[in-house]
Amino acid sequence: MTMDRNDLSFLPSAEALASLYTAWDWLLPDEFEPVMASTLGDVFFQQGGPEIYWLNTGTAEITLVAGSREEFLELLQAEQADEWFMPHLIEALKSAGKSLRPDECYTYVFLPIFKEGKYEVGNLNPVPAVEHFRVTGDLHRQLRDIPDGTTVRIKTVE
Repeated sequence: MTMDRNDLSFLPSAEALASLYTAWDWLLPDEFEPVMASTLGDVFFQQGGPEIYWLNTGTAEITLVAGSREEFLELLQAEQADEWFMPHLIEALKSAGKSLRPDECYTYVFLPIFKEGKYEVGNLNPVPAVEHFRVTGDLHRQLRDIPDGTTVRIKTVE
């Protein structure tokens, strides 16, 4: 199966970005300009300067990845992009019939911060990006002050 940029990234809708801003406001900087979103639901952004940052929504980490958009575009052609976009995993997801519709991304059954949270086909499902940003941001916000190794029980309320 041939993978291209459209398999690995998407342009979130205004509604999805509003969900991102709201659910992740506890972690995101005040100046936040999205540059690209991965189909794994991560977002690359700028915060008022030329540098590009990576919001990993699976681990709630922000990492400086490039000094400029030009450097970022170069890195997209390098091995570094495999860590950010996981093309082999995306290919396996598509082969398993887990294809994305417009404004969807993959989200986790168990976040990678949990021992059950693995980067594998059985732990990821397609969902609307609005839902992914809302759920991951809210969960990470609630868990942010809990020490590593703590046993938690998650109760969902509809």
